[in-house]
Amino acid sequence: MRLRHIDLHVSDVDAARSFFEEFFGMQCTYQRQKQIAIFRDETGFEFAVSNLFSSPPPAYPPDFHIGFLLDRTSEVREIYDRLKSSGIAIKLELGVQGPNLVFQCVGPDSIPVEVRAPKDS
Repeated sequence: MRLRHIDLHVSDVDAARSFFEEFFGMQCTYQRQKQIAIFRDETGFEFAVSNLFSSPPPAYPPDFHIGFLLDRTSEVREIYDRLKSSGIAIKLELGVQGPNLVFQCVGPDSIPVEVRAPKDS
């Protein structure tokens, strides 16, 4: 059994979709009005952002985050630079942690988004 789908609650589906498309190159495969947008990667994993019942903004726990695992540190630096130059808040500055080059930015509804790659890549 493999985890192949996750859905994050957001207050604004369109804004969340734009964020993940613009900064992370995700491709939306389905959107229903302002209720849900679904992205799918090359492995078949589905990532969705939704607000099905016009709910208020979510309150994620302090240690919660989602992450993108990249192959090369140059990709991590490129995404970091694009986010910084666009004024996106950075929660954890770019640096080495254990075997990885990593940073965290603050996405829609304060969702922490981690980006990392092995530091020797």
